[in-house]
Amino acid sequence: MAHRCSKAFLSILNSLLIIFGIVLIVLSLYQYNKYQSIHLVIGVIILAFIILFIGILGLIGAVKQSKCALSVYIIFITPITLALLTILIILYLKRNWFINVIVDNYEKYVTSSQLLDDEKNVDMTRDSFMKMQCCGFKEKNRPKKIFNQIDFCNVIDKSRPLCDEKMKNDLHQNLVTVIIIHAILTGLSTLACVVAAYLACITSNETRHDTFQSGYN
Repeated sequence: MAHRCSKAFLSILNSLLIIFGIVLIVLSLYQYNKYQSIHLVIGVIILAFIILFIGILGLIGAVKQSKCALSVYIIFITPITLALLTILIILYLKRNWFINVIVDNYEKYVTSSQLLDDEKNVDMTRDSFMKMQCCGFKEKNRPKKIFNQIDFCNVIDKSRPLCDEKMKNDLHQNLVTVIIIHAILTGLSTLACVVAAYLACITSNETRHDTFQSGYN
């Protein structure tokens, strides 16, 4: 019974992982078609293929009871689980520090020449700030190349919040939800690792038993 439940759990979990990887690829291609810049989506595409690879390994290991696939799956999923757990602890204990790091690093990226010299990157970033309804980092309309072309940022009688303040407020408001989602992902990853190790042990024992039976006969 436990064996069947373990196989079912790992199969369903990794099937969802595969679907998620495919969705990421589709969204990346949509973004590429919109902005025609591979630099905007290359990181997400690489992440999507890693997710697909791990999901396929786990699915093959569960369905085919392949010790090799399960072993490689465990090798990949263990450091990911540890990383998720570490981030969860930091996120819970150092919430303000974590938020400041995210906002500060994003500000450095937005104001860097790497982004500002690429018109497609600028367009995509401008679209995201238009959705956020904010105008500038540290001071209004900074960097000007992005914010000067946003209509509501150039209306004198309408004040909009700075983007760093808006991001910090949004992150603080959504932090509980983020922590809960992250905790669920960490728990699922831990459970997947344990279940995969259990199935690998079962498969190994069955192989030894079959080998022993063959030798005995």
